[in-house]
Amino acid sequence: MKLHLVNVSEVDEAMRWRLMEWRNSERVSPFFLLDRVTEEQHRAWLEKSMKGVNACAYVIYADDTPLGLIYFSRIDRNTHEAEIGVYLYEQDFRELRPATFAYDRLMEIAVQELGVKRIYARILDDNEKSIRLQERQGFIRLPELDSEYEKDGQIRQILGFVKEL
Repeated sequence: MKLHLVNVSEVDEAMRWRLMEWRNSERVSPFFLLDRVTEEQHRAWLEKSMKGVNACAYVIYADDTPLGLIYFSRIDRNTHEAEIGVYLYEQDFRELRPATFAYDRLMEIAVQELGVKRIYARILDDNEKSIRLQERQGFIRLPELDSEYEKDGQIRQILGFVKEL
């Protein structure tokens, strides 16, 4: 089984809308800052990502099976910085380490195509899998980037990470 990334501009419309369903699912939504993504928000995100306007996104596949999404948001071409995010919806392919593969590939894209030199990640403090992924990928925790966010009526801690490329 081969892992690969496909730009959201190259997937069909049904897959683009499936991304919103995944994002709003109980598997994925608890790990995002927003509770739910509306159709309008998703449409705006897709447009920015497909045009490469301060964002880009790739569906993670194992052969023909879509597994999740990895993306850069807040790409700043002046400071050469971007924020990274990833989510896996399909859980049956974990032994292939799709998030690790996707991070490695997106780091190549960052350097070779986008000119990004510094990547940030913001992770909810109870998202242990994502925190471990950041650490394995060489991200350094920067407490000065930590913040708080209200979600589901609770104040949540957001941990800040950075990686220099």
